[in-house]
Parts: sequence; C-alpha cells; structure tokens
Amino acid sequence: MQPAPPKRAHIRTSILERLARRKDEGLPADRLTALYIFYELGLEFESLRDFKSLCVLVPDICLGTPASLYMRGPKGDLRLRRTTSAQGSKVFSLPDPPCPQSPGIVRTDGATIVTICDAEQEPTLLGALSLHREVPPDEDAFWLEYARGAARIMAVKLTAVSNRKRLTFINNLVRDIGHNVIVPNIQFKLLFLQLERQLTQLQRRIDGLTPPRRDAPDSDARLELPVLARDLLALQKTISRRFQHSSLFLESLLRRSHFEKGGYDLLLKPCRFKSQIFEPQIERFLSMFRAQGIRIEVAPDVRIDEDVVLQADLGLFSQVFANLLANAIKYTRPAGPNGGTGEKLMRYGWETVPDSFGQGREGVRVFVATTGPEIPPAEQARLFDEGFRSAETDSVDGSGHGLSFVKQIVELHRGRVGYAYEAPMNIFSIIMPRA
Repeated sequence: MQPAPPKRAHIRTSILERLARRKDEGLPADRLTALYIFYELGLEFESLRDFKSLCVLVPDICLGTPASLYMRGPKGDLRLRRTTSAQGSKVFSLPDPPCPQSPGIVRTDGATIVTICDAEQEPTLLGALSLHREVPPDEDAFWLEYARGAARIMAVKLTAVSNRKRLTFINNLVRDIGHNVIVPNIQFKLLFLQLERQLTQLQRRIDGLTPPRRDAPDSDARLELPVLARDLLALQKTISRRFQHSSLFLESLLRRSHFEKGGYDLLLKPCRFKSQIFEPQIERFLSMFRAQGIRIEVAPDVRIDEDVVLQADLGLFSQVFANLLANAIKYTRPAGPNGGTGEKLMRYGWETVPDSFGQGREGVRVFVATTGPEIPPAEQARLFDEGFRSAETDSVDGSGHGLSFVKQIVELHRGRVGYAYEAPMNIFSIIMPRA
C-alpha cells in the first residue's frame, strides 16, 4: 500500500519557521539553508517516524524538489515509506553493490536516486532518496552530503529503536525472573527449614529409642538408623548452605532495580564481615582449596574474635570475596625458595586503618594474600581494568572480569581496592569505611 504524502503539521511548521528566521537574518533560501534546517530538525525530532517525513519535506519545502524516501524491508527490498510527489511509487534498480564506501547517485527516467548508506562499519544500505527531477552534476556534492547526514542520523535513531526494544524485553524478562525464580526461591528456603526441623525431630526420636536386643530381627537396621539420621541431617545442612549461597547471589544479581536504574543498586545494611560475609565464602570454597593443596590461615596479628561491622550490600559484597577466593584457588603458587617453605598458602585478615577516609574517619582494611610470583610491575596498574589479564596467567582459564567487578562494587560502597607484593605473597586489599 502506497503511503500518503506526509502532512505532519508540526514538521512543516518547524521548517517554515526556520526558513522565515533565515530570511529575517538576510540569508537566502538556498541549499546551505536546507542542509542547516535538515540537521537542526533531525536532532530535534526524536522519533524515526518524524525523521522519515523530514527527509522528504526539507527538499520539497526548501528547494521545491518533490522527493520520496525508500527504506529497506525485512527481505532487503526497498519499500516506499514517505513521499511528497503525486507520481506515486517508482520502480528503480541500483548498481551492485548498492553501497560503496560513500553513497552514490543514479539518474534514471527523469529522477535522481541518492543511496543512503551507513558506512560506519560494513557499508550497509539503509534506503534511498528519490528526487523527482533530473539533478545537474553541480548539485551532486550537496545531495551526497544530504544522504550522508540522513544515514548518520537514521543509524542513531534505528539504534535507539532497537535499544528500546531490548530494554522492554529485559524489563519483561526481569519481571518474569522475579515471578518464576525469586519468589519460588523464598518458598524453597521455607521448605529447607521445615525439612531440617523434621530431620532433627526424627534424629531425636531415633536417639530416644531403647537399644535393640542383639537377637532382635531388626537389630542391624536399628543400629544403622542413628548413623543414617545424622548423615541425612548433615547432608541437608550442606545442601541448604549451598542453596543459601546460590540464592544470595542470584537474588542480588537479578535484582529488578539494577535493570530499572541501569547500574548496580545497593541495598545497604550493617553486615558482620567475619561471620556473614567472609567465613561463609571460605566454607563454600574449602573443598576446592584442599583439592589444590592450599593451606588457609588467618593473618597472625588479626584478632579473630573481632567481627567488624561494615555498611554493605550483603549479596554483592559477598560476591566480591567469592571472586577473590576463586582467584586464589586459580593463581596460588608455592612460595619460592627465597620466600618460605615452598607450600601453597592463602592468608586473610582485617585491620583498622585510622584516618583512611579523612581526619577522624577510620576504615577497615580486609585482605586476601596468596603465595606466588609477583605480578609484573608494568601490569599492576591495570589489574582491576575490565578484560585485563596478566601475561603470566595465559595458561589459566579466565575472563579478566573478576577484579573489575570487585573494583566496581567496592567503589560503589565508597571503598578502595589495592594490590601489593610482600614476598612471597600477592596481597589484594579492600579499604571500607567503618559502619
């Protein structure tokens, strides 16, 4: 179906107002004026629909040149989208390939076709502007510039349309996640608690049974029951802890407010660093440390009975230390001959740092240190950059995202990250304001 000539009053009015203003300033209504108005209004009108109309209205109103705009359809064919000509849709062919490095001009049957090409990356045909008159060669430079401007603005608006569709999809997806993942997670937590209570009650009942007689037919089963009950309860607690870890990360990463705000949205509350954040992550990775032969110890000068309180987002800040511990498992190496025993060691701790956030504002420094060779000094300043990986770690799988995530989350908490080497250990530290 052929589109009707555009009669968008607000666009026509805007073009005529600018023409009148230029005339009042003593400037002629020439091609330069048309190009000026086209660029100015192209940025002012946000919608792609208005911009398509603008593409044909400017030549028609400013230069008396009726025009038709063709855009590529889903199958790659050119379809008429806007026109100011009463001649209707024209069939024309373009040279192959239709998009050279710069837009081209094709003259055919009393009309002039100017291709609109996006040449930012791969030359891509976006559409074509059909001018319903023969354009003399001395106007080619103007129309080529007009087409280039149309391509640039059109590419931006097409990207904006695509991004809006993606955002709509993401927001709908997050709503579905909240309904189909987060809410059931809460129900699972309740089920785990109920299961733990029932298993505890079952163990008490079994422990309260009278000892079986040796000659009783069920004596073997009666003897096995207490062991089975204890093992089952221990297994339930292990599964529950793993589920709690996964739920914490899942709910903090897929928080709806992250997507609505376009960035991490912190839910701050007082958190006990040792018992709520660090030790649960140590427990989570303990079997992997053992499998790699890495010994874990608290730094000798740390008061292990002190459970410092930090104002933090529990889920996101727990992931910070999960990333540091995961790196420790991957990159810990035996202490060198000049640095110690030759064992693999991961040491952690915390300390108060006076005036770390200004006069009278103390902070808490928490750190994870692992044995291994020093990171090359030339690379140390880039350790926390997105995608950066040291040349020394090429043989180890990784994305270069972990430390960047650590830095981003810590800085959102108004903290700082740091790296230092004290032979034989690489020390990654975080300084956070005291709660």
